[in-house]
Amino acid sequence: MRKYSEPELIEGVKNGDEEVISFLMRNYADSIKKMVNDLKIARYIQPEDVIQDGMVELILNLREDKFKRNSSLSTYYYSICRYICLKLYDRYKGIYPVDEVDIIDNDLNDIEIDDRLDWVIDILKKMKKECIEIIDLRFGLSMEGNHIRRTIENRGFEEIAKSLNIEYANARQRFSRCLQSLLAEYQKRKVKNK
Repeated sequence: MRKYSEPELIEGVKNGDEEVISFLMRNYADSIKKMVNDLKIARYIQPEDVIQDGMVELILNLREDKFKRNSSLSTYYYSICRYICLKLYDRYKGIYPVDEVDIIDNDLNDIEIDDRLDWVIDILKKMKKECIEIIDLRFGLSMEGNHIRRTIENRGFEEIAKSLNIEYANARQRFSRCLQSLLAEYQKRKVKNK
């Protein structure tokens, strides 16, 4: 595998050189996947999306001369990806206990978890059909009456887009918008029920 000097990396990324961009993304793929898994945000975003979003941000920052060269370009790229992950972690950490509970395996004595699940089920039922559909697809869920069960592993946005016959970017935007609505309503209930 070819190695690039720092100026070659900067110019290559800035000019959209596919080989340089692929090289940088490949070099950090494993550590970004680990970061996504460690922060437990894989339900909300795939590591590949962080890798791509981070690269888009890096290209824009280089073209707008925001990179001050206080670190290597590789470190700067990694820090952009880390920022994306931490932002998502902060946004979604409030409902981790709900997400990690599978209603089928739920501890029947844990009333607090039951209440939170009931909130999520109730909120989901009242959402638009398109939101229920995309949240179910993304998390591999199936709503059956008053029960949620996990049917498969999380689906990526490419698979969701194909399934819904929409563009990849539209699938990501719709999911993000719907999940934010669910989270906002969940947070309201959490505050109200304290």
